[in-house]
Amino acid sequence: MIIVFAIGIIGQMVVIAPSGTINEGGDIIFYSSHGHDGPWHIALMNEIKKGYPFEMPVMAGEKLTNYHFFSDILPAVASKYFNLSDLDLYFRIFPTLYSILFGASAYFLTYKLTKSESASIWATIFSFFAGSFGYLIGKGESVFWATQPQSASGNPPQIISNFLFLAGIYFVINFIETKDKNEKKNQFIYSLVVVGTLSAFKIYAGFTLLLTLSIVSIIRLVKSKKWDLFILTFLSGVVALALYIPNSTSGSSFLIFEPWWYIRTMIVESSRLNLIDWELRRQTYIYEENWKRVIWLEGLGFLIFFFGNLGMRFLGLIEFIKTHIIIKVSIVISLIFPLLFLQKGVASNTAQFLQYFILLFGILAGITTSKILNSKLKTIIFAPLIIVLMIPTQITLLKDFYGSFKNPRPPFTRISSDEIKALEFIKNQTNQDSVILTPPYNQHLNQMKLTPEIWDWFDTSYVAAFSNRATYFDDYEQVDIMGYNYKDRLNTKIKIFETMDLKEFNSLIAKTNSDYLYLPKDLMPKIDLSKTKLNKVFENQSVEIWKIQK
Repeated sequence: MIIVFAIGIIGQMVVIAPSGTINEGGDIIFYSSHGHDGPWHIALMNEIKKGYPFEMPVMAGEKLTNYHFFSDILPAVASKYFNLSDLDLYFRIFPTLYSILFGASAYFLTYKLTKSESASIWATIFSFFAGSFGYLIGKGESVFWATQPQSASGNPPQIISNFLFLAGIYFVINFIETKDKNEKKNQFIYSLVVVGTLSAFKIYAGFTLLLTLSIVSIIRLVKSKKWDLFILTFLSGVVALALYIPNSTSGSSFLIFEPWWYIRTMIVESSRLNLIDWELRRQTYIYEENWKRVIWLEGLGFLIFFFGNLGMRFLGLIEFIKTHIIIKVSIVISLIFPLLFLQKGVASNTAQFLQYFILLFGILAGITTSKILNSKLKTIIFAPLIIVLMIPTQITLLKDFYGSFKNPRPPFTRISSDEIKALEFIKNQTNQDSVILTPPYNQHLNQMKLTPEIWDWFDTSYVAAFSNRATYFDDYEQVDIMGYNYKDRLNTKIKIFETMDLKEFNSLIAKTNSDYLYLPKDLMPKIDLSKTKLNKVFENQSVEIWKIQK
């Protein structure tokens, strides 16, 4: 068991731990999407350290809303009171803790269901290592849409929701099964805390579990006249709403009805199956009203989606009918909702429902495997085969991140040592409430560097994160996901850097209410700053910082 945990934790850590390290030249390097996600979470940690109410770190003056910031609270507290590095906390320390809890939740839930050590170990193996069947067609882990647990360590809200989701089911089952009054009270409290706060970490997890418990509690009430689960579910919902509503905007929408969108896009997108002929045939059959052919194609698409996402976890189908009703209902909900609904704003976000579908099937697959391998001979023959068929996804993921031993891939992006010094200047030499104005992201720039500068790679929160100051506007993707209206700020930034008119420049700068202008030298505005009222307060080989006079 210790070996399974050790290898599983290492497997998840190698996906994230190399990011946020400092190379020989003093640059901070990042792999994959960590150059975007890491600075964003570090910027949130900075806001949490400042105290409530939290401000949007990349849109100065705006309240932080529509985001599951609970995952950043503990790292922020550890950073503030134990003087630990934000980079180590985000990229190494807390991911290790989350990985341990993830494995433990899978193990103990399975043991609760089966009382079998073998089933629990196999469920943990499936939870840590099983991936999709994307490798069978030479594609990555999410070609069928669902991201796999191996990459969840790079997404704190996701991996936290994964183990809290499993832990919530564990405590609820304990609660409804225990007969001792004192123990039942304890399990009620544990369940209420986990289920009630789950939505604050990941709304999809909280929604799935609360809806599951609502359905099961009504069935339990009708069949057995027992109110215990209904009361627990109701109070958990109250807690969830109390945490969710103050941190969301009343005008934000959640789901829109768009059935089969994931299967349709899985089939036709060039980055996925790229089966354009399949879609053309489907449209032809619809035009001809050949509904048998249409149903055949749609059904086959669903099977590819279903088994492709599950990978070797499809073995859990054998246990599905026999498992606990909470597990069954959770699986159905987490599969059905993304097949029927999208999220307004960022349509593909509802694919996150699938995380809980594959998680629970991993538990069931572990139970099935332990029953199949009920002798030494079967274990010797089939165990290596099952493991070999489940792990290529993780190997492919590592290859996508880092390349091969013969051809290692360079980091995806970096923050140069010069920029680090400039950001430290802002952090140490400016007021905490200062607002920083940065250049607009130019997606067409592309300096063709082996490891691009972070501002040439993507629009991120890196200035807010490493200066510990709010920026006027950055990271348009994150801002858009959260439902902010950012177009006016973006247009203002673009005009500031494009105008040659001194009067217009001063007017636009004043409109931002910013205190400092942060400038990588390759992104200088068209206007000559020496002729403006700005004063240069910092300069090195790569960066200039100008104080804005008000």
